[in-house]
Amino acid sequence: MDNSKFYLLLWSLLSFWELGQIWLVQIVVYPLFAKVGEADYVGYHRFYTSRIPLVVILPGFASFLLPIALAFFGPAVPMWMTATNIAAGIVGLLVTVVLEIPRHGKLETSGKNETLIAELIRYNWPRTASITLQAAVTMFMLAHVLGG
Repeated sequence: MDNSKFYLLLWSLLSFWELGQIWLVQIVVYPLFAKVGEADYVGYHRFYTSRIPLVVILPGFASFLLPIALAFFGPAVPMWMTATNIAAGIVGLLVTVVLEIPRHGKLETSGKNETLIAELIRYNWPRTASITLQAAVTMFMLAHVLGG
């Protein structure tokens, strides 16, 4: 297997990891934030944020940025696949940095806030959609490269 196909397979693993992870966060983890009592909230959120770097943050930022490298080092695919993958990564990155990280910071320092939790869930939908789109495009990439 040449390096470009190997890169695509590695990207595929990351993309599908992120797909499962983002839907778990959207449907289970973020809604659970509202179920934690106010007295325990800051401790709960600190515990959460101390456990996510390796399984959520690192793969998440990689999924936002690696489509650019894949465009240069991956196999030849139709331009729409590459452009869509990169655009979806940019959307995910912007949502994370501009909307989600500041809200997590406020929740961790100020404690439980129903409005912030609702915003966290609502603003996570574009990121969920962008990661879902990346996984779908990755399926097309795999079909294009491995099927032909």
